[in-house]
Parts: sequence; C-alpha cells; structure tokens
Amino acid sequence: MIHSETPKTPRRRARPLRRLLRGVLAAAAAMTLAWLIASWLLPFPEERLDRWGASPCVLDVRGRPMLSLVASDDQWRLPVPLREISPWLAKATVATEDRRFYSHPGVDPVAIVRAAASNLLARRIVSGASTLDMQVCRMMDDRPRTLWSKLVESFRAVQLERLKSKDDILALYLNTAPYGSNLRGVEAASLAYFGKHARDLSLAEAALVAGLPQSPSRLRADRNLAGALVRQKVVLARMAAAGLITADEQRHAGADPILLSPASRTPPAPHAAWLALQQRPHGGRTTIDLDIQAEVQRLADEHRPRLPDGSEQAVVVIDIADSAIVALVGSADARDPVEGQVNGVTALRSPGSALKPFIYAAAFEAGRLNAESTVYDVPIQRAGWKPSNFDHTFTGEVPAAEALRRSLNVPAILVAEGVGLARCCGVLEAAGVRLPPGTEARGGLALAVGGIDVTLLDLTNAYATLGRGGIRSTPRLFVDERPDAARALDPAACQTVNEILSVRHRRPGGLEDSSPADGPWFMWKTGTSAGRRDAWAVGHNTRYAIGVWIGRFRGTGRIDFVGASAAQPLVADLFRLPRLRAAAPPPSPAPLVVRRPLPPPAEAGGDLRILAPSDGETFVALGGKAVIRPLANLPGDLQWFLSGRLLDARDAARLELPPGRYELRCVQPTGRSSYAVRVTVCPAIAARTEDTLVR
Repeated sequence: MIHSETPKTPRRRARPLRRLLRGVLAAAAAMTLAWLIASWLLPFPEERLDRWGASPCVLDVRGRPMLSLVASDDQWRLPVPLREISPWLAKATVATEDRRFYSHPGVDPVAIVRAAASNLLARRIVSGASTLDMQVCRMMDDRPRTLWSKLVESFRAVQLERLKSKDDILALYLNTAPYGSNLRGVEAASLAYFGKHARDLSLAEAALVAGLPQSPSRLRADRNLAGALVRQKVVLARMAAAGLITADEQRHAGADPILLSPASRTPPAPHAAWLALQQRPHGGRTTIDLDIQAEVQRLADEHRPRLPDGSEQAVVVIDIADSAIVALVGSADARDPVEGQVNGVTALRSPGSALKPFIYAAAFEAGRLNAESTVYDVPIQRAGWKPSNFDHTFTGEVPAAEALRRSLNVPAILVAEGVGLARCCGVLEAAGVRLPPGTEARGGLALAVGGIDVTLLDLTNAYATLGRGGIRSTPRLFVDERPDAARALDPAACQTVNEILSVRHRRPGGLEDSSPADGPWFMWKTGTSAGRRDAWAVGHNTRYAIGVWIGRFRGTGRIDFVGASAAQPLVADLFRLPRLRAAAPPPSPAPLVVRRPLPPPAEAGGDLRILAPSDGETFVALGGKAVIRPLANLPGDLQWFLSGRLLDARDAARLELPPGRYELRCVQPTGRSSYAVRVTVCPAIAARTEDTLVR
C-alpha cells in the first residue's frame, strides 16, 4: 500500500521564519533598550573632549610659528580646524586607520569580523578593529588595550557619532593622535618634522605623517626615517586601493624625497615671542613680521663685529600707522644663557640726549621758541652742578635748530628750565615715555640730558608719536589688539623737530659727503648716557620708528659707547632697507610763531664776564700743552689779553698753553673790561696727584 505525504503548506513553512524574525526583532529591541538605558545612565562625557590643552604658541603676523611650549601635560599639541589640515593628510588617515569611516555608525562590524578571523587563524592578536571614533574615545580616557576597554570604547564611539559629525570626529583624531616623542596632533608633527603647517603638507609628507600613529615611538621620522618611509609606502598603497589617489600620484609620491626640518633651531624673534607670552600665556598671533625681523637681525649681526667685545644691542621697529611692533631684537645673542635672557628693548636705561627733541618740542608747542630762536650755550651752575657739553666747550649764542642738531647740553637745560620741568615731563609722558613717580623732583634739570631711566620701546614709541604728527598710540604686539590714539603734541611742533633732525640738514655718520637726494629721508637723534654706559640712536621716517641701544646689561661703561658712533650707523642701515624705506620725504614746515620768547639766562647778560675758563681753574698739559677755549657772556668783537699780552682772534679762540700760571682778561671796543680770571696749567705727571679739573 502506497502512502503519500501531504505537502506542507506555505503557511506552515513560514512559521520558523517568523519566529526567527521575531527573535531577531526582540533581540534588537532588547539591545536598543539596553543601549538607551546605558546611554541614559552613562551619558557621553563631552567635557573630556576638551581635556587636551593646547600648547602655548606664538605666531607672526602671517601665522608663521615663532615659539611654542609644551602643554600642561608635557605634550606638544597645536589644535587646528579640519580646513587647515591638508586634504591629503585627512584622506591618508582615513585610508590607513578606518577605511569605512564615513559609512559605519562608530563601530565597524566588517572590521570586527575580519579582525576576529585573522586573530583566530594566527592564534594571536594580529589585527584590530578600532575605528577612528573608538581611538578618540580611548585617548579620551587613556584606557589600556583590553577586551573590556574595547567594549567601552565601542559603546562610547556609538554615542560620539550621535553628538559629533564625521568631520568633527576626524578633526578630533587628527588633533590628538600621537606622532612620536611628545608630539600630539598633525600640526605639531608637521612643524616638528617639516617646519611647515599641516595645511601645507605634500602628498608624500602627508602619507608619512599619517602612518606614524601605528607605532609612534618606533616610526619617529627624526630617529627612524627608513622605517617611517616603509610605512609611508603602505599608506600610499591603501590610498590607491581606496581610490583616493591615482597610480601615478602613488608612484610620484613614493619617489619624492623627504626633507626633514633641522632638529634644533634657534627660534626667530625669541625676545618678542617671550614678551608675547608674558602678556598672553596662551600665546597668539603677533604683529611681528618675520621677513622684516630676519633683515633687522641680519643687520644687527653684521653690526656687532664693529662693537667692543661683550657689547649688547637691542633693536625695535614700530609700524607708525598701525602702532605695531614688527621687529624686536632683545640682545646680541639670544642663545647666551645669561645675557641672552635679558630683553634690552624693555630694560630701563639712561637715554642721554635722546630726550632733547621733546624738551624743544615742549618749548615749540608753548610758543617760546622756533628753529631760528637764539638759545645760549654758556657755562652755568645749578645747585653745585656745572653741566658742560660732550667736548667740554661752549658756543655762546646759537640758533635753537643748531643747538638741537649738535646736541648741546646747556641750551637744552636752559630751555627745560625756561619752559618748566612739569611741562617737559608732561610732553614726554604724553608722547609715550612712561616716567617713574616723582621724576620731576628726582631728575631735576638733568632730565634734559637723560637723567632718568626709560625703555627703548617707550622712547621709540615717542618718536613714532613725532612721526604721526603728535598722535600717540600704545605699541601693539598682537594683531587682535585694538589700537588707541590720542592727541599728544602740536603737529607744527612735531614737524619742526622732524625737520631740524632730518637728513635734509645733516648726514648720518659715514655719509657726510653724500647728497640728501642719494638716500632715504629720515630723522634721528643719538644719545650717550653719563659714564658712557648706554649708546642710543632713535628716529623715524613717517612709516617706521626705529630704536637702537648699545651697551652692557651689567651697566659698565666703555669709551666706545657713544651714540653717534656705536648706534647711529645701525639705525641708518635700517632706514635704508627697502622694506623699511620711506616712500617720499614730508614737506618742509612753515616757521613757528613765537608768542612769548624765552628770556636769556642771567649768565648771558649784564656786565662783561668771562664764562670760561673759571677763575682758579686748573688744567692738565696733556702732550705738553693744555687747550683752553675762552668764552665771554656778551657777544661782539672782544679783545683778549693773556697775562697782559693782546691776543689775535685766532689765538683767542683756542689757547694752547704750556705749564704755568696765567691771567686772562677780555675788553669790549667801548673799553669796558671784565674781571680777570687766573688759571693754572700743570704738567701731566704732577696733575695725577692733585685734585684738579681735567678738560
């Protein structure tokens, strides 16, 4: 008997499939519910994504690095947005670390299966399945590489996908991954290995950098370039396999030579960078222009051999229009472990005669003088102080412009006395020179000849005020600082000072015989402090204000530290630089109106008197004779008598006397005679044992 089976209906066959589907759906629902509960109980710690502190970094005006320090965790990390990272580097990283990055939800199931199979076949861990999301989460928590850590990272990676976009996650990875030594992130690696920003990496360089996180210590390009290049070829091959580059691009990139940046370099503009970090510990983009800085540094280095051994120098350049510090050299050698740590631009030093333009500006502004006004260069005494000029001579009556150009001391002192110290101090501070409290009382009339301490930065900024026609602005070191501006001086007074001290009326040292048309226009003033401890030269050309200081930080003087010979040549060279050169000279100013002239000093009027030499003065016969330049308080044709002998005009202007005692008298044509003065000339050897005044 034949039995036939009743065929199964489709409905009965579908029951197991439905049960399987229900099971899968139930499992998925359970897993989803578990994931939601876990996410609710364990929310993603977003604050940990901000745990990676950035390294303080100082950049120049064009974004070029000047100085960078490690972050608080001793890592060098310079976060940059994805748009400032080379596209080659982003593509190389995705191709190497997480090929399906843009398609998976934070965890890559395909990679998990592949890694599991590879590890089972090899009976050891030979492959991982970490996505970029998982690696970011691992670095966020610094977890060890264990199975439990992988589960936690997977959970966090899925959470991260819900919080951040793919590009944000890629940027997080590129800014936190290790690239050898204490380098974290592609910007730090690019600067360290290639001396360029991550946005500027070539395909070959990007492929090399992208391969380093696999084994940062072993593949450090500066220690194992051969190993890094082997890994680079793997990265290029994966990029080609993923269709991110062509075969030709792969071949050419693999053949491109890799040129690493020198391991140790002196940072450009170190004193400017450290000054910036003092103002902003996190750093920022400064106004320093490294192109100008390099040329200023070059000229300073070329000038150094002309100075005595052990000399220090400082230079600052200020853009007058923007009040921006564009170059700053703080010392002769920033690598010097002692002297190189001092910033001469911000150190307080005595400026000598470099303050005189502002003394005259105070008188010009007050209507007490103009360039043609007569001032007096005569011997004076104030509270026991007998100031004299650099060459220990006196000129008598002299135009104010000539007195300022020749940097005569007594006229500047008398102008300050006539105008008032309070007004002079006010003009200096208004122009930008910060004065210590009580300067007027402490410095007295010595203020006119540099009897206070100022910084090179402040003084150069005061000359920038002259270049702006009397508008003062605080020097800026960061591009995002808002410049301020305030009227400090009368424009006509500034124009007059600029004209007096410009190359139209005097040539810089070494160029005295050249025509003003042969060089650029600029004005400048030198200064030499008492004891020749400081040599200064400061000026402007309406575009830039430049200040130079020469000396020793420990304050010891040298006979060579004279502003005109030690500092002025460097200032002239700087103003001749094409980058700093003035486009056109300003027009000559109209004469100032004098409303209330300064009266002549008592020493210049009254009865006929001999101002120099003083009665009873002793001179030393150096070379067998002493040189004496007689001077009377009244102008005109005078007859001079030496020990009763009438002198002709030439002899009376410059006496050369051997050792002996002499009597000097002068007589006006009207017959009025001065009191006689008696002087002694001692032999040089004898003079060494006596308390004498040496001229």
